[in-house]
Amino acid sequence: MRFFQVTVYNLLLTLFLFTAITSISAQSNGTSTSYQLKGRIINKTNGTPVEFATLILYNVNDSTPADYTVTDPSGEFTLTTKDKGKYFIKASFVGYKSIGTDPFEISTEGRKISLPDILLEEDEQLLSEVVVTGRKRQVVYKLDRQVIEAAEFLSAAGGTAADILMQTPSIRVDAEGEITFRGSSGFKVYIDGKPGSLNGAAALEQISAGQIDNIEVLTTPSARNEADGAAGIININTKKSDIEGWSGMVNLMGSSVWSRNIDFLFALRKKDFRWQLSGEASRRFVLSDYDQLKKIITPELLTTDHSTGLRKRHTAWYYLTSSFDWYRDNTTWSAAITGGWRDRWRGGELHYEDTYETVATGEKRYGSFNGKDFVHLYESHSRLDLGMDHNFPDRKGHKLTASLYGLYEGGAMENFQTDLWDMQGKQVQGHRAWEYEYRFTGQVKADYIYPFGNETGKFESGYQLFSYTEDGDYKIDMFDQQQDAFVRQDDLYNKYLFRRDIHALYTMVSDVHNRLGYQLGLRGEYSYRKLGNNFEWARHNWHRFDFFPSVHLSYILNDHSQIRAAYSRRITQPELFYMEPYVVYVDYNTAQMGNPFIKPEYTNSVETGYNYTFKNSNTISATLFHRARKDKIERLRVPYHSSVTLDSMANVGNDYSTGLELAASLQLNKYWNLDANTSYYFYKIKNQFKIDDDEESWNWQLAVNNNFDVAKNTRVRMEAYYVGPMVSTQGRVDGFFYLNLAARQQFPKQKLTASLVVRDILSSAKYINTRSGIGMETLSKIYPRSPLFTMTLTYTFNNFKPQRKAEGPNHDLFEGTNR
Repeated sequence: MRFFQVTVYNLLLTLFLFTAITSISAQSNGTSTSYQLKGRIINKTNGTPVEFATLILYNVNDSTPADYTVTDPSGEFTLTTKDKGKYFIKASFVGYKSIGTDPFEISTEGRKISLPDILLEEDEQLLSEVVVTGRKRQVVYKLDRQVIEAAEFLSAAGGTAADILMQTPSIRVDAEGEITFRGSSGFKVYIDGKPGSLNGAAALEQISAGQIDNIEVLTTPSARNEADGAAGIININTKKSDIEGWSGMVNLMGSSVWSRNIDFLFALRKKDFRWQLSGEASRRFVLSDYDQLKKIITPELLTTDHSTGLRKRHTAWYYLTSSFDWYRDNTTWSAAITGGWRDRWRGGELHYEDTYETVATGEKRYGSFNGKDFVHLYESHSRLDLGMDHNFPDRKGHKLTASLYGLYEGGAMENFQTDLWDMQGKQVQGHRAWEYEYRFTGQVKADYIYPFGNETGKFESGYQLFSYTEDGDYKIDMFDQQQDAFVRQDDLYNKYLFRRDIHALYTMVSDVHNRLGYQLGLRGEYSYRKLGNNFEWARHNWHRFDFFPSVHLSYILNDHSQIRAAYSRRITQPELFYMEPYVVYVDYNTAQMGNPFIKPEYTNSVETGYNYTFKNSNTISATLFHRARKDKIERLRVPYHSSVTLDSMANVGNDYSTGLELAASLQLNKYWNLDANTSYYFYKIKNQFKIDDDEESWNWQLAVNNNFDVAKNTRVRMEAYYVGPMVSTQGRVDGFFYLNLAARQQFPKQKLTASLVVRDILSSAKYINTRSGIGMETLSKIYPRSPLFTMTLTYTFNNFKPQRKAEGPNHDLFEGTNR
């Protein structure tokens, strides 16, 4: 404890001294006799600022570099030289054509010189005389994040944010659609910089690909961001229109499993305000063939259960959002209101063949049954967002922002049902369970930024309050064979109240010195958690204060390459369903129960990366990473009774992942572009529930995507994916391979676009999972119904920027894990 206190004290002192020294240095620089050149770099196509573009100031006489810098988020830069004379600037950035300015004169007439905007042109291929539909860079690497351009993925047409994101190396998806990144599922989802109304994979599946501009992946988030989410933060930036007047788009989707979706965006933009109306109505289905062999061993009985059948998963999402931005002097006021309904269910119709062997005598009995299971979750939701962004006129970049949001989820229901009949149709088992819930989430946030030095440096500080409350009750009926009816289990009734409050303060300092950029931060969070319920043993209050430091560095080697490094400490707060202290049945032989005393996970992450750009904006990137997680949360399976196993959450121990990610984008010729990425990492679990030595593995994935421009305004994409095997605390998941094919046709005037996607063409995708524990063995096999066909139509009007549908893979092919 003493060491921890000294370490925190040193971190705070270092930040304070560094800020003070940097500020003093900046003031000294302000009194020097050097010449300052100020300017801005913008995208030639759409006029948006280009952040982290590289600039080198050269002396015309001998072509020697005089100064280096990179642009800030506003695309602005400052270069300095001590000597007068003739100079020129060379500007470059990944995915853009390098450019050199015309020579200009620096004389003694002025110490501060304002340069005209420098226009960087994206290195794209013209597909027609009028419209540019060439490819943007797939991934842009910034100091503390990766930016994935949604327009560069075709096979997610009609899909969701999850379909786009799965192109990222080290992403994998289990049979239930749960997404993990580098072995961890603990990531937070933001929408336009604000926390979403759902978490994890559920949040990604609620956002249509047609509404997405880009996705930011923060694997080592800075202290500015909330610390929750061990794997990092995924921020989804939705499409917005800056075109004067009315504009909009409509997307329609249908699939061969009767999934369908319609989403739209209408916008009105005037000089001092913007109003947008967006909405979506979506129903999506996943169908899988299911085969599971389960053995439960007790001192008296060996039970073998073999279940087969069809499993289904369904998600429905209906919402309407109205947002308004008002620009007044130096302040932007914003407001948005959202209302909607979510409906999710999964279930199966299975046949069971059971064998019961008495251990003492070897006598065997047999049983055949048919069963149904059904899990249904739904709720209405209402959300209000308010925000303010004020720019102080005294200094560029000097600003104060504040925001708040409130989310109310009413009439929420979690319904669980199971039924089991013998072969004569007589019911022998079953249950009905209901969780009635009301939830409220709120957040208040304020951030202050003060620039220093030549306005490349920034001091940031802020406060955040997050609060979540859930009030509900749980009831369960069990089937009684003697009464031939469902009977209420009053002893299992539970009324609960859960609350979590988090208060946070942070401070950060960042700057760019020549080729070196840095960002240092420290965040402190006080967390309060209360769980009240009918079971006295499960009630508790929990208080904790934690520090979360972050460090980000980047260094520009030359016009074509840069290196970066980062470190951050994170936490994963356990969700309420991890802690619910009562049993629910998800099918005839699988029960689940929470652990009210589950502890949070703590993760330390470090990574370093290298980016290289060469001819025709071909890019290669590499990232080395290491992640150490303490008190890993995982679902464990143990024998419960007879043929039933019980899944519960536990802190299973510590895990580690160390590896390498590689990605390349190559323009092989005028018509052919190749995108590829791979990840290879070592994963190890040091757990408290060790059964054998199968607790470590080398994991790897490979994606190879070929893009072909086969005709004017026609593009085809072929995707090949291999997802390698991986271990868990109690077993392993086998690897699998599949192919996708996608085609897009833009019609005259570019207002209408049609996309056809065929997923898992060879029907080769499969999910095979083995688990073993004391007295239990399980082998699960899940095969998705494939190939899956999806058709999407997009219509835009009044010059709204055409939606170039996302092309990411879709590993979300299975239904029926955790059985």
